[in-house]
Amino acid sequence: MFTFEQLTRCNRTELMICRFVSTHVESVAYMSVRELAAATYVSPSTIMRWCVKMGFEGFDSFKAAVHEAASARKSSPVPQADLSELSLFFSRADSPAFEAMLGEATSLLEHADPIVFVGEGSSGTIADYGARPFANLGLFAIGLTDAFYPTATFARQSMAVIAVSESGETPKLLELMEGFASRGATLLALTNATDSTLAAMCDWSFAAGLSSERVNGGYNATSQLPAVFVIESLSRRLVKLRNDRNQGDRNR
Repeated sequence: MFTFEQLTRCNRTELMICRFVSTHVESVAYMSVRELAAATYVSPSTIMRWCVKMGFEGFDSFKAAVHEAASARKSSPVPQADLSELSLFFSRADSPAFEAMLGEATSLLEHADPIVFVGEGSSGTIADYGARPFANLGLFAIGLTDAFYPTATFARQSMAVIAVSESGETPKLLELMEGFASRGATLLALTNATDSTLAAMCDWSFAAGLSSERVNGGYNATSQLPAVFVIESLSRRLVKLRNDRNQGDRNR
């Protein structure tokens, strides 16, 4: 029930409130401001400020919107629990703000040569995959899943590096990106965490904002679908941008 534009204005606490409301619409519809504050571990005044920031006139206006959303859900097919957050993500992705964000990344990649995807663990698998749709479309892209690989021999200013990391805090990956940065490379990041060290050190970053899921002693089970979606979206937009540029050069 929140747009991408609204969510991009939120800090970590406000995003947590949004996530709680989106996943508990039916119960939130009957909560008082104090009950919602207690459920999200914030103060009632924080809830009131959040309501205004999200575009509501006040808590009553917010409750009316929640009741409307709850009624709509009752009349629509309810997604399985493991689809609810992804449904929310894709609804946010269908917005001008999301398209503008992709446009910023595409502009950074316009003249990049090569484009290197890096990551470790399950994120490394996505990084390795990420290079394939770019290469399939005729772009020079490489997947690098070994953070210990000696990059000093080929890192250069003309390249762009897209790091994939669920947490954005993997020490060796951060060290690797710092090495690329010292050579003048353009840095981009695909993470899940909305506030991470990796995102802070990059020229552009995207955070999916899903609930982080760890299983079997800490292994990452968080969905990687948002990262795959962004990668494939960027590859198509970059090819179009370069083709349009080349066509313009030929017409001059």
